[in-house]
Amino acid sequence: MTWTLVLVLIVTLGVWSLTRVTEPVAFFAASRRAGAILAGLGGTAAGLSAFAFVGGPGLFASLGVVSLWIILSAPFTGVLQCWVVGEPIVELTRTHGCLTVPELVAARFGRGLPQLFAGIAVLFGCVATLAVQLKGLAVLGDVLLGWESLVLPAFVLTATLMYTATGGMRVGLLVEAVQGAFMAFAALIVAASTLWAAGGPSAALSLVAAERPELLHAWTPNGEVVGLGWMLLFFLGTCAQPHYLQKFLFLRDRSALRWMPMVMTVSLVAVLTVWIGVGLGGAALIIQGDITLDNPDQLAPAVLRLLGGPLMTLAAVAVVAAVMSTMTSLLTLSSAALSRDLPAALGCTPPSRSLTGARAATILTGLLAFGLAFLSTRQVGLLGILGWGMFTSTLLPVMILGLRWRGASRSGALLSMASGAIVCLAIELLRFWQPGVASGWEPGLSGAAMATVVLVIASWCRPQPEPIPEQGGNS
Repeated sequence: MTWTLVLVLIVTLGVWSLTRVTEPVAFFAASRRAGAILAGLGGTAAGLSAFAFVGGPGLFASLGVVSLWIILSAPFTGVLQCWVVGEPIVELTRTHGCLTVPELVAARFGRGLPQLFAGIAVLFGCVATLAVQLKGLAVLGDVLLGWESLVLPAFVLTATLMYTATGGMRVGLLVEAVQGAFMAFAALIVAASTLWAAGGPSAALSLVAAERPELLHAWTPNGEVVGLGWMLLFFLGTCAQPHYLQKFLFLRDRSALRWMPMVMTVSLVAVLTVWIGVGLGGAALIIQGDITLDNPDQLAPAVLRLLGGPLMTLAAVAVVAAVMSTMTSLLTLSSAALSRDLPAALGCTPPSRSLTGARAATILTGLLAFGLAFLSTRQVGLLGILGWGMFTSTLLPVMILGLRWRGASRSGALLSMASGAIVCLAIELLRFWQPGVASGWEPGLSGAAMATVVLVIASWCRPQPEPIPEQGGNS
């Protein structure tokens, strides 16, 4: 009955969207009607999802306190985003009418290869991050509901595609904001309940310290490199994640930037309590013998099953809502890359006002991510780090330096994006084929560091004037 009701609501929303959303600015940029609360909650919902609810506790169960380096910078990321990239994005949107992240790059460095490189990075990163959501759902369905691993991901992907392929971000942003608020509320309840089931925070901490003290070590066997690398990756990397940057394209005006950091910080910190609460409480419950796991990703679903009753339902709905909100943004971004950015960069016909291609591309990228999710054997949290790292290595220098530094050149931006992606992929492949080699190197951060050096040196060696500003439309 519950699933039938959900499907009826989603089909109704999809039909409504098909008749109301007919312009690219509505589909890709939510008609630019968002204020601080809508964009802030939507940004939080899009940026976390299964990575926080399933991957985070799983990383705590396998790595312990080291995993907290990933979220240590959470209270500051909203301010960083609005200050460093929010203002230039709003300005470029006002003058050029940008609807996508690669169009921002094209507005600053010219069309052609800059937009092509950015579009490829967005497409590959979005597919990898979509796979994280689907893989997390597979674990949730298996452990919590006893379903076959493909059933819940297939259901949620189909449901999300129904309203995303028809309404894009015009519908998706409102859904994300509601889901973001619900996620924050549910995360606080679940985190507190898990710690309570483990005997309270002090008891859980004492038990873990006595039985598994390695989980409380601040550093990995590789020393400080991995922990500090993750902190920098997720602190600076927020300025390179398209599903975060996308929200600045939706703003009515720049005044929203004044309040967005507060909305993003409060909601983000609330949601991330589930990482610590379920991670620490779940580790204590494992030691007590209350739950058993086949792999770390099963921790969050196993804890929810133990809690049972209305709390289990609340948390399960929160996880599904979190996944759907992120998938909406990622599907729209990847759809834009396939149907709008890559054709424009290759000199094909100008972007059409018709949304047929965008809707078909939305469905295609959803299917690609579904395949990747079940071909990959990586843990949910680690697969999420891969997607985040790919965005960071390719787009971070261009977004932080390129949009603000007048001396950044077209050739510098091109070489920067290419070198960042190559370094990131090379280290990932090296670690795959030779696990003991480069184990202390964070691929995304290493790629971003190389890309930054390349951007600066190439821009100094071959300076070029900025493209002439132009007043753009919304098509």
